[in-house]
Formats: sequence, structure tokens, C-alpha cells
Amino acid sequence: MCRFDGRQIAAARALANVGAKELAEAAGVTPRTIGRLEVDDAIAVAPKRRHGHVTKSTFDKIVSALAERGIELLSEREGHGAGVRWMQPRAQRRI
Repeated sequence: MCRFDGRQIAAARALANVGAKELAEAAGVTPRTIGRLEVDDAIAVAPKRRHGHVTKSTFDKIVSALAERGIELLSEREGHGAGVRWMQPRAQRRI
């Protein structure tokens, strides 16, 4: 099971140099959705709409919008916590 932290979204936005509104527009979600996720400790992803969860399709849209900007979310795994990184080395980045 992949686990993500809401603060990863904020960290990813900082690396991508985009605001919440810009990320929301790119992902096709509301800025409120981005803000709600960023204040959550653990992001609960569900295949369908459930109270207190974000749908997998919504989360995938946000992850894709970040990937288009060269940012990758790393899930928490045994032995290390969740994180954020650039997908390409510095010499190859557009940012």
C-alpha cells in the first residue's frame, strides 16, 4: 500500500514553483481540494468517493499535473518516509 502525506503536495508545488490555484487548474480540480489535501497528515485515497478520502482519479490528476512539471511524489515505504523529488537531473530541468 502506498502512503502519501498531504504536506508533500505543498512541497511539490514549491519545487514546481506553482501556486495552489495554478496546480488545481492544471489538474482539473478546485483550489479548495488542493488546500484540503495539503493540511492533511495522511492522504487517504479511495477508488470511489468516501467521506474523508480523496478519490483515486482526483489524486492521479494532481500527481499527473505535478509530473508534467517534472516533480515526483515518493510514497512512504518500509524504512523511509514519503518525499518529493525532481524527476530529472538539474542540467535537464526546465525549472
